[in-house]
Amino acid sequence: MVEHDENRGSDLVHTALTYFVCDGNLSRTAAALYVHVNTLYQLMDRISALLGPRWRHGDHALQVHLALTMRRTAG
Repeated sequence: MVEHDENRGSDLVHTALTYFVCDGNLSRTAAALYVHVNTLYQLMDRISALLGPRWRHGDHALQVHLALTMRRTAG
């Protein structure tokens, strides 16, 4: 996902981090990102295409959240 952002100039990493900060609430995530909910759905679909459909569930969510948080903290 990081490479995708760098190559395409998008910000899916920020979108995913905001999603986790908002406890998975799509309405709050859209508001925090200042985008329409439909735009957020499209962003979430792009993330799912890159990470797989289970990235928001259980241990997968924990791993993604931890990796993104560590990257933000280190970088």
